[in-house]
Amino acid sequence: MKLLLFRVLLKLQFWFRRTAAAHPQLVASAHGFDGVVRLLAGLGGDDATSLLVRTGARVGEGTRIVEGLVIRNAGTGFSHLAVGRDCHIGAQVFLDLAAPVNLGDRVTISMRVTVLTHTDVGDSRCGVPRQLAGVTIEDDAYIGAGATLLAGVKVGAGAVVAAGSLVHRDVPARTVVAGIPARPICSRRTATCSDGHGPLPA
Repeated sequence: MKLLLFRVLLKLQFWFRRTAAAHPQLVASAHGFDGVVRLLAGLGGDDATSLLVRTGARVGEGTRIVEGLVIRNAGTGFSHLAVGRDCHIGAQVFLDLAAPVNLGDRVTISMRVTVLTHTDVGDSRCGVPRQLAGVTIEDDAYIGAGATLLAGVKVGAGAVVAAGSLVHRDVPARTVVAGIPARPICSRRTATCSDGHGPLPA
């Protein structure tokens, strides 16, 4: 009996999330836009895409979003987010939408990547001035797990950012960067990198 009740509750939870994703304005009216942001973090696939599009984002066909997307500083909508076709956004990706984040086509953002678009620290009194700058990731770029992209950077077409890297400057097209801070280590036109690393994502 307990197992049956548990299954029913799981199905109701699933139904609620899908219904809420299709009607974000009702969620916002009941819980504010923060409620929509919290709902998004528990969605994946078509439900996450539907919610993003219904709240102002542009998401291309074939894009896959894994459950756990965290968005902050979105205001009252996701209009600062533009995602191209056939992209992949992995689990627990963090997007700061204080300024625009633009992804081209076939971009891969691996799990736990952080994308920041501003430099102040909220209501801190430390005196750091507020600066906003969008982030652009061009077609066919690959961002490795746990990487951080700082405000204002552009990752060029076909570039690779290695896992755990900190990107504070633009990454040229078809260049592989790695490290803290990220530095070029090779070109994707070559089979291996000059530092002895094996082949990287093609």
